[in-house]
Amino acid sequence: MKILKFMIIFICLLWNVVILFLPASKVSAEKDIKNTIDSYVETFLKEHRIPGASIAIVHENDIFYSKAWGGTGETEEKVTTKTPFTIGSISKSLTGLAIMKLMEEGKVHLEDPVQKYIPWFTLKDKEAASKITIKHLLSHSSGISTYSGLSISDKESKDVNAIKDNVESLSNVVLTAPPGKKHQYSNANFVILGALIEEVTNQTYSDYMKQEVFLPLGMKNAAADNDSAYKKGYLAGYQSWFGIPRKSSITYDNGGAPYGYITASAEDMVQYIKFLSGQENADFLTENMMNLYVSPHVQTGETRYYGLGVRITNPDSEKKMIWHSGSTPDSHAEMFFIPETGWGGVILTNKNHILEEEALSYLKQGIINIINGEKPVDIPSNTPIVQLVTLGTICLLFAMLVYLLVKVKSKKIHKKSIWCISGIIFFVLSIAIIPALIYSADSPWHAIYVFSPDLAYLSIGIVILFALNGLFSIIIAFKQNLQVKYFNS
Repeated sequence: MKILKFMIIFICLLWNVVILFLPASKVSAEKDIKNTIDSYVETFLKEHRIPGASIAIVHENDIFYSKAWGGTGETEEKVTTKTPFTIGSISKSLTGLAIMKLMEEGKVHLEDPVQKYIPWFTLKDKEAASKITIKHLLSHSSGISTYSGLSISDKESKDVNAIKDNVESLSNVVLTAPPGKKHQYSNANFVILGALIEEVTNQTYSDYMKQEVFLPLGMKNAAADNDSAYKKGYLAGYQSWFGIPRKSSITYDNGGAPYGYITASAEDMVQYIKFLSGQENADFLTENMMNLYVSPHVQTGETRYYGLGVRITNPDSEKKMIWHSGSTPDSHAEMFFIPETGWGGVILTNKNHILEEEALSYLKQGIINIINGEKPVDIPSNTPIVQLVTLGTICLLFAMLVYLLVKVKSKKIHKKSIWCISGIIFFVLSIAIIPALIYSADSPWHAIYVFSPDLAYLSIGIVILFALNGLFSIIIAFKQNLQVKYFNS
C-alpha cells in the first residue's frame, strides 16, 4: 500500500511538472518556428530583390505569424500588413465566391447558359457561345483560350464600363475547344463573370464586391476599382529588369478586376482564409454551397484540380490544399489553406516577372514545410539566365554587324551565293523572332511586354540586328557581283 501511495504521489508530481513546463515548451517551439520563417523569408526577399512584402499565417482561425518588409513602389512608404497589394488571379477566387453568393440567393444557377443573364454576350461562333454556362466559366472549361484571355488583359483602363467593354471585344474570338471539353485557364472567363455580376445586380462589379463580399468577410482594405484601390492605400509595385526592381510603368486596370486586379492586404486575406476554414462567417454561404465552391470540378494535373474559382491539390487525402496564386506585371501573390491541419497563409509581394513567378511557390512550400516541422525547400537563384543568354546573342550579332561593315569596305572578292543566302537567312530570322516568341509563350505581344519588359526589348534588339546583318550581307553580295563584272570586263 505504501508503495502504491508513493507511486500515485510521484506520478501526480511528475504530471504537475509536465503541465508547468508544457506551455513554456510550446511557446519556445512557436518562437523557433517564427524565427525560422523570419530567416527564410528574409533570405528569399534579399535573393530575389523584392522591395516590399507582407505575409500572414493562420492556424485554426488564429493569426500565428504576421509581418511586413520593405516599401511600396511610388512613395516608398513602409509596407505593413494593412498595405493593399494587387492579388492577381487570387481575384478569381473572390469573383467565384461572389457568384456562389448569387447562386445561394437564387439569382443565378450553375448550369445556366451565360446568355440567359447577359444576352449581348457572343463569340465568333454564335451557337457555341450560347452553350457556355456559368460552370464552364468558373472552371475554365468554356473553350476560350489562354491567349484570348491575355489579349484583353492589363489594358490599364480607368473607365467604369471597362469590364463590359472587354466582354464585348470578345465577339470575334474563336473557341479552341467545345464548351465543357477542355480546361484552358483564361482571364476572359472571369471578365465575363464580372459582367454577369453587373447585369444581374444592376451594380458595378466594384460596388457589389464591396457590399456583398469584402465587408461581410471583414476585408476592410480590399477594393475592386482604380479610385477605391488608391483611396485604400494601394500603390503600384515594380517590374523586374534582369532581376532588378524597376518602378512599374503599368497602372491599375478597371477591366481586370474580376480576374486579377482586386487589391487586398495580408489582413484582408487572413479574413478570407478564416472563411475557408468554416470557423468564421459561416453564415456567408450554406454548407452545401461552400462544399460546391471548394470541390474539384476539372482535373488540371496529376494531383491538381480546379474548383469554382479556387485550385485544389490532393483533394481526397489529408494533404488536401485549397489555394491560388496570382500575378500582375508588378506584383505576385500566393494564398493557401490546408483543411486537415488548419494552417493557412498568404504571401504578397510588389515585384514580378514572368520568369520569376515560380520562385514564390517555392517560398510558399518552404513556409508550409517549416510549420510542419520539415526542412524548407531550397530558395531558387535569382540569376536572369534567359536574359543574359539573350544579351549574349545580341553581343554576338553586334560583333557580326561590325564584321559585315568592315567587309562592305573590303575589296576582297567572295562568292555572291554565300552572302546572298546569309542575308536571306538573317532577314527570315528577323521576321520570325517575334511571332515565334508569341507562339512559344502562347501570349500576345502586349502580355510579353508587360510581364517581361527586359526580354521584350532584348527581342526587339535581336530583330533589328538580324535585319541589319541581313541588309549588309545582301549589300556585300551585290558589291562582290559588281566587282566580279568589273574585273571580267
